[in-house]
Amino acid sequence: MRNFLCICLLLIGIGGCKPGIPSNIIQPERMEEVLYDIHITDGYISTIPAPDSAKNISAAYYKGIYKRFDIDSSLYARSMNYYYDHPEVLNVMYEKITAKLKKVKEKEDKINAKRLKKIEAIRKAKKDSLDKADPQRVIREAAAKKDSLAKAEALIKKTRIEAAKKVKKDSLARVAELKKAKKAEAKKLKERAGQAAVPKNGIDAGAAKKISNNDIPR
Repeated sequence: MRNFLCICLLLIGIGGCKPGIPSNIIQPERMEEVLYDIHITDGYISTIPAPDSAKNISAAYYKGIYKRFDIDSSLYARSMNYYYDHPEVLNVMYEKITAKLKKVKEKEDKINAKRLKKIEAIRKAKKDSLDKADPQRVIREAAAKKDSLAKAEALIKKTRIEAAKKVKKDSLARVAELKKAKKAEAKKLKERAGQAAVPKNGIDAGAAKKISNNDIPR
């Protein structure tokens, strides 16, 4: 009888493990739950701006996950290494985890949509109540909005006018500079032309000196 019970327990233990998955590894069904909780935790931790705080909170959350599933960091690491070496099993787990996350997200989106709808209804009711209590409030808000838009439009117009004036001023300054440069260039050309001009008697100084030297008796 005792042997029979031992055999039954052994068969139950063997049946609890997936074929080919070592017994010292977290089994796929359980590993899916562990990875799901860890990824939810990682998603939350990524929203914490302070690195030190994120590190401390992450350690506490991971410790809670290990305690919940009665595992430790070494068993988790060993299991992950095994599944990394067997990607076909890991991919199946992640397909299920992704599907679960999608369902949770859809559920959260519906809840958030209801919350937003409720908030909008409260805001509208509050606004309607204020409008009834103070009918001039709507007129004042409309006038304030109109005034704000008018000021914005005036500011834009002023900015454009100032920009146009600056462009015109810069253009005039540029034209003046070009005129000045052109005048200076014309002056230089005139001076060069004067230096190269032939004297009125038709003989330049060098030629006159040469003729004078030739006239000297030898």
